[in-house]
Amino acid sequence: MSLAPMILAGIFCGFVDSSLGMGYGVTATSVLVTFGVAPAIASASIHTSETVVDIVSAIAHHRNGNVDFVVSKHLLIPGIIASVLGAVFISGLSLGVAKPLVKFALILLGLGILYQSAFGVKDRRSLNKCQAMALGFIAAFVDVAVGGGWGPIGTPALILSGEEPRKAVGVIEFTEPIISLTAVLSFGAILGFEQFMWGIALPLILGGIILTPIAAHITKRLPPKHLGMAIGTWLVALNIWGLLA
Repeated sequence: MSLAPMILAGIFCGFVDSSLGMGYGVTATSVLVTFGVAPAIASASIHTSETVVDIVSAIAHHRNGNVDFVVSKHLLIPGIIASVLGAVFISGLSLGVAKPLVKFALILLGLGILYQSAFGVKDRRSLNKCQAMALGFIAAFVDVAVGGGWGPIGTPALILSGEEPRKAVGVIEFTEPIISLTAVLSFGAILGFEQFMWGIALPLILGGIILTPIAAHITKRLPPKHLGMAIGTWLVALNIWGLLA
């Protein structure tokens, strides 16, 4: 893969992820696994780039007042624990077992998000502490084991629970750097940092940080209804593409 397409991919994934709270890991990991990269190495490399990009995104969302710190706190601790377990789980599988398993998990993830987007729930209730902790654990485990899931699971779950769309995006983007960094350190300890695909991670970082501050500002300015519609549309489009791939 040449440098320019990777930078462009980073720009696209970074902008979508920061504006809608999802899309970076699922999109990038799907591409790498499709081209034969071992799932554990793909996830490790993507989370390396995502850590840096999401730090920029987290700062931007914080400055724009998009972060609910109470919800963020409840998500983080179980998310950190689950990210370590996810790295151990996917690193212990052979390529022959892991590749079809990851693809199947991505399809299930896409179907679940499509269902949420199409039907939703009418009775919205804010997540309590236990529900938020459970969400953090599940989203982080899927994110690291599959290569994407913190945003696709966390953002719609928070919105459907009654969180304002910009706050849902802000919470996910604010907490994601810590989840990604935990995954990187876990994969480094298990696989060795020399196994990471730095030739892919570095251009994704370079491209990803370019538009994230603009995306966070757009998230703040969009009316909740329009932002919710944008998130729903992206969920449907992303996962139709995932199913076809």
